[in-house]
Amino acid sequence: MRIAYLDLIGGLSGDMFLAALLDAGLPEKELAELLCRIPGALELDVWEEEDFGLRVRRLKIKASEPGQLPSRRKELLSLVSSLTIPQPVRKKVLLLLDELFRAEAKVHGLPPDKVHLHELSAYDTLADLIGVVWGLERLGVEALYSSPVPLGRALVQTAHGPLPVPAPATLELLRGLPIKGFEEEGETVTPTGALLLRGLVKSFAPIPLMKLQRIGIGAGSRRWQTCPNVVRVFLGESERSGIACEEVWEMVTDLDDETPETLGEVCDKLRRAGALDVSLCPLFMKKGRPGVRLTVLTRPEEMESLRDVLFRETRTLGVRLRETKRWVRPRRIISVETPLGPVRVKVSEEPELIFKPEWDDIKRISEESGRSLNEVKRMVWEAIYRHFRLLHDRLE
Repeated sequence: MRIAYLDLIGGLSGDMFLAALLDAGLPEKELAELLCRIPGALELDVWEEEDFGLRVRRLKIKASEPGQLPSRRKELLSLVSSLTIPQPVRKKVLLLLDELFRAEAKVHGLPPDKVHLHELSAYDTLADLIGVVWGLERLGVEALYSSPVPLGRALVQTAHGPLPVPAPATLELLRGLPIKGFEEEGETVTPTGALLLRGLVKSFAPIPLMKLQRIGIGAGSRRWQTCPNVVRVFLGESERSGIACEEVWEMVTDLDDETPETLGEVCDKLRRAGALDVSLCPLFMKKGRPGVRLTVLTRPEEMESLRDVLFRETRTLGVRLRETKRWVRPRRIISVETPLGPVRVKVSEEPELIFKPEWDDIKRISEESGRSLNEVKRMVWEAIYRHFRLLHDRLE
């Protein structure tokens, strides 16, 4: 599987991302032809230069015709829908633009259809979005990963007075993503860069295991004093197709004053609130008291809601946090017909085929039919094996 990794050294903007893809082998002539399909009579200018001794690629997209794109949601999405660009690219770009309008709407307290994009309705913004999405498709990238996002801070003068960067909409787009501080003052991530990260990156983690094939370096217009203002993109083949390493958090608290009934209900509420996994482990606490260790596995964006469940539903005085990583097999849910009706089955095909019926379906069928759990399980497993044998025969 072809994968790509973004090494965000100096930050990210749309033109930096696109320049890195060109440097990694994206055909410049084909990109220029694609940009001709976007309003504004766009021209592509690409050149090489040095930053901290690195050979880097930079680009500039210029509109030959005056004017700008529609700034309202309905009109802009309608225009993009009419462009003669590949359908998968158009679909992803529409989703990205819808995400952008929702972020702007949230920070302004308006419905998405009432928001104006202003400077983000420039021709080159749309060109960056279309170019990057098309570029990843053209290079055959099936999964995109990234390092944490470096965030600088500064005050900039606007018509409303001095305002901090990152801009409010940029921060809204970065909500839930891993960020880290940047030593210098200034904007390291543009709204377009944040939008691409939010909409395209599968996981923010260390470099995944891959056979490295191509390297591209894209540079931004600003010069930093402490590091090159570049993003590096690594293209390669995954050595373990479909298996991803992702960053997660463990939330741990030790309890010695909760009843089993309360603990069971708390675990159910944590799962309903978005926990990836919840477990209980017995232990002896201070003064020889028997207790339990409650461990919750979660993605960063769910941490606050899960914390609230723990503090509201238990008498814990503190919750420990630990950032960790996990290897994840790709999985999907399919429906398998059985003599007792359809049953959901969790399936993973990498690195080898495994499957397991959903327990809730087995339990429901047992209650509705009056059959024992063992009989239902036997009939369901026979149907599952028969399903995969038939599928194998068709493929043969």
